[in-house]
Amino acid sequence: MSKEFHIISSGVSLILNAQNKGLFSNLKISDDCTWQKVLEDPKSVTELTEFLKSNPMKECAELNTFLRAVKDKDLSNIEVYLFGTKTAVNELCRRAIENVLKHLGYRTYTPYEVSGYFWEANFDPSYATDEFTNGISELLDRLIHIAKRKKDEGYTVYFNATGGFKAHVIVTALAGFLTNGKIYYMNEEFQDIVFLPPLFYLPRGKEIELLRQLSDKKPLSGKEFEGIRAAYGSELERLEVYGIIQLEHDDFGRPFRVKITNKGGLLVKEIFS
Repeated sequence: MSKEFHIISSGVSLILNAQNKGLFSNLKISDDCTWQKVLEDPKSVTELTEFLKSNPMKECAELNTFLRAVKDKDLSNIEVYLFGTKTAVNELCRRAIENVLKHLGYRTYTPYEVSGYFWEANFDPSYATDEFTNGISELLDRLIHIAKRKKDEGYTVYFNATGGFKAHVIVTALAGFLTNGKIYYMNEEFQDIVFLPPLFYLPRGKEIELLRQLSDKKPLSGKEFEGIRAAYGSELERLEVYGIIQLEHDDFGRPFRVKITNKGGLLVKEIFS
């Protein structure tokens, strides 16, 4: 049986559900200072963990999708990587989720934190926006790196794009598309998980021929570029639109050099090799 590696974006649905049942009901999600005190209280972490244990699929959106995706599978072949924002309320959720996953017998990895708007906004909203934007970019790079590494180790990599800020859900799905992973989320209307088809643009025909010629990542200019331009004019334009190749232009706006991007190189390696 194939080994599975599930990358899960975590939000605060667990806290919201707990508050609806009277737990931490007097706290605002954005009050990070107060949540930090809750996080530092072992009794509170245990209380939230026990609440989640009572019904993991009902009380946590992330576990609702994950446990459906791995139903009837050998859990000894399944590993989980959980990540979330650098906020106390999110870390509280992740600790409880991680505790329950371990209780159920799954192996988990140390979560990765990305910038959390609430935390930075206490100091400077403009700084918060910059940190959030930088964090999203770093997150995409990290998820791609982890997914590639686990695929090289023989794992089938899954991306659970359910929890977290909308931006994190988007980045999680994008990382899945770029690494040819399996992406799933919860469809609330049908109350079941949905696996997304490959939505990322996949080159075809002469586009694949062109990418293979550029796959050594060496920029081509001069006569080599002109030959490629003559043979693959429309393909160059289309692949540039999708960020699969990069065209450099002179001061008059005329293209004179082409090279494959990291995204294009990944496509060649993972799909067209």
